[in-house]
Parts: sequence; structure tokens; C-alpha cells
Amino acid sequence: MRLKSSLVSGAGNTFHIIDRSEAANAKLSTNDMSKLIQGICEDHPADGGIFLDFSKDPQIEWSFFNNDGSIAEMCGNATRCVGYYMSEKIKSKNTKWNLNTIAGAIEINKVESRQYKVIMTKIESLKSPHGFFCNTGVPHLVLPLEDFEAYRNKKNFAKSLRDHKDFFPQGTNVTFVSPTKDPSKVLAVSFERGVEDFTLACGTGAVAAAFFNTQSVGIKNTEVQMPGGRLKIDLSNLAKPAMEGPAELLQEIEYVVRSK
Repeated sequence: MRLKSSLVSGAGNTFHIIDRSEAANAKLSTNDMSKLIQGICEDHPADGGIFLDFSKDPQIEWSFFNNDGSIAEMCGNATRCVGYYMSEKIKSKNTKWNLNTIAGAIEINKVESRQYKVIMTKIESLKSPHGFFCNTGVPHLVLPLEDFEAYRNKKNFAKSLRDHKDFFPQGTNVTFVSPTKDPSKVLAVSFERGVEDFTLACGTGAVAAAFFNTQSVGIKNTEVQMPGGRLKIDLSNLAKPAMEGPAELLQEIEYVVRSK
């Protein structure tokens, strides 16, 4: 069996997007879809995969998987990639979509060509003895880092926190954040569950970094520079945090599903 995938990047965070009707026609279970995403991400590297149901556009739903096949509650950059897919691939007549996720309803808005704004779920402050902890759709432990480039030597440390018993059984993402001379701009990078490594960008991580900055210096609008790109975060309303950034097509792929 062959499936068509669009590999889309959101500031360097990459995802395979597949029409979920193809999975339905092939009678793929959730477990089948999980294994398929693992396979396609091994053959065509990406941070995750999405089976998208747009049959009721502008109301859309997804089945979202990390590249290890695990299910995640939400992924901010992936939502912008969905916006790109709806606008440029499906040629939707709409410029605003409502995406149903495990974490809650997400509003996706097309700002301009290849630029999308997402209204994400309510930010929750959480408690942890390990540092600044919050939920921006998924949990993030946010740690300050004086020298941003030092994060490259923090992989094992981040993994030890990601798996720490204090975060069992859900685990946590770990986001490092560094200030700049401009208090409205920070540098950030996230070690993501399911990818088990630092990623070029993380939407929920950018929101977590901006929330940390808001709590630290009182600024509601923060520009977050991640290794893969820049995201604009507006936290004027913590119940409806807004994230704006790019999304673009990298490759169209026809994937041969491996025999069981």
C-alpha cells in the first residue's frame, strides 16, 4: 500500500502530514498509524507525523504522533504546519480553522503566505522542585541558561529530567532559555519527549520560554529565537496565548507501507 505524505516545516520543526481518509480506506488502527509514522520518520526523518481529517473544513481533527510513535497532547509548530497544508495543499477557501487536539481546541489563522498565527490552549502554572514548570498544551520544565550554546552539552541532563520520577508517568519536555540585551527577546531550545532530543523549534516550548520571560521581566510580547527560526508569542491573555511563525513545504513523498 502507498500513502502520500507532505513533509512540512514549522521553523525547522518537521512533520509528515497524511490525509486521514487514506488511513481509513486502508483500515489502519491507531496502533497501525503509530507504527507507520515510526517507519516513515525513519526513512524520511522528521519530528513527527499527522493523520489529518479535514472533511468538515474549517473544523478539522488530527491524530498526532511523535517520531517514536508515541501520542502527544499537542504540538504548536505542527498546528502551523496544518495551517499551511490546509491553505496550500488542500486549497481551503477558509483562512481560519479550528483544530481539535487532546489538549483542547486550537485556532489556526493564516496571516499571510507561509505565515500563521495559532491561538493555543490556556497556560497552566505547575509546581516542581526542579525549576519553573508549566503546561502550554504539554508540560515544560523551563531552565535558565546563561550561555545559550552550552545547551549542546546538556542533552544527558535534559534526558535525566525528562524521565525523572517526579514527572512520572507523563514525563516532561525540558526547555532552556537565555536572555538577550533586549528584554523582549530570548533564545530558547527544547528537549522534546517522543523525539528524545533537542529539536530545531518547539511551539509549546517557545510559549513556555515566553511565559518564563513574562514572569521574569513582566513583558507580555516576547520574540523567541530557536535554532530553527523565530516565533512571536503574545501572552496578553494567558487563557488564549498566541504564537505566530512560518510554515513551508519541504517535500512531497509517496511512501510504501512496509509489510507486517
